[in-house]
Amino acid sequence: MKFNCTNHLSQEHKRILRAIYVLEAMAERARTGRIPEAGDVEKLLNFFKGFADEHHQGKEESVLFPALNRASDAVTAAPLRHMMFEHEQERSLVSGLEDSLRTRRNTEFAYYAGRLADQLSNHIYKEENILFDLVERTISPETDGVLTLEMIACDEALTSGKYDAFVQIVNDLEWKYLGKAA
Repeated sequence: MKFNCTNHLSQEHKRILRAIYVLEAMAERARTGRIPEAGDVEKLLNFFKGFADEHHQGKEESVLFPALNRASDAVTAAPLRHMMFEHEQERSLVSGLEDSLRTRRNTEFAYYAGRLADQLSNHIYKEENILFDLVERTISPETDGVLTLEMIACDEALTSGKYDAFVQIVNDLEWKYLGKAA
């Protein structure tokens, strides 16, 4: 049985993966010498920084990871450190992407976009297939309920309309760069 807290995060992973597909399309354009519109890239970067990092990974780092640390032994510490390390790598790649956008360097933009897309995709895979299994073996159903409520409170703490704005960014860019929306 999938826990509610992991299901909550999985739903957000789906939205992040949709944004990754847009990023990959932008990277492909840049590889062929056509850097995407700066405003579109800024919107996508705002999504990755505001939603994927601050909101989603913020929930993992402030709600899920501490609960796992409390509920488990030293064996769990290594995977959590690895997840935190990957969060930092992703933040660094977003910075590189921002710099390449400012300097209008297509090759660097394509490189950072590709690396970020790969990193995030692999990270989500690890969370879905390794970390979430660990969560479900380690925490109790009661703790799952508490964690889920804390995650929902994080969602509710977003400025009014902010969550919907993040959703709209992905929808709009999917139409423009992929010719569809999920």
